[in-house]
Amino acid sequence: MASSNISYQKVSIKYGVLVGIAHVLFFLIMSLLDLLHIVELSFLSGIFLVIGICVAISRYKTAKNGEINYFQGLAIGATTGVVSSTVLALFLVIYISAVDSSYLASLQASALFPQSLSLLSLFVLAIVYGSWPGFWLAFIAMQWFKRRDPMSEHLR
Repeated sequence: MASSNISYQKVSIKYGVLVGIAHVLFFLIMSLLDLLHIVELSFLSGIFLVIGICVAISRYKTAKNGEINYFQGLAIGATTGVVSSTVLALFLVIYISAVDSSYLASLQASALFPQSLSLLSLFVLAIVYGSWPGFWLAFIAMQWFKRRDPMSEHLR
């Protein structure tokens, strides 16, 4: 991957889509195992976001010869979170509209969501629930990735 052709936006979108697909697959596996009624299990998919953000930042840093701006790392995390949660939110809208409208009722019965939860508010909440953690996970990850890579220093 050539350093001049890579941008943090491209990396963020790529890994955001991959993480979003992982979220959807996890949801479908939960559905197949009849575990959707345990809403708290869906938060385990946050692991995919952690992995996706760390890999995205790492790939970007590698492509830029070990150099990464702190704010680029934060932007990668935030954008990866927004993209992945938008993929999931779109899937949930389609799933509830076309496959299982009772899933919205099970979310409303959960203590994690308000009883007045609508399809539109679920869409917005899904994006928000993925966006803020994306930023904070990048903030934490950048404590590691902001350091200079000793191998890139040696190669110069």
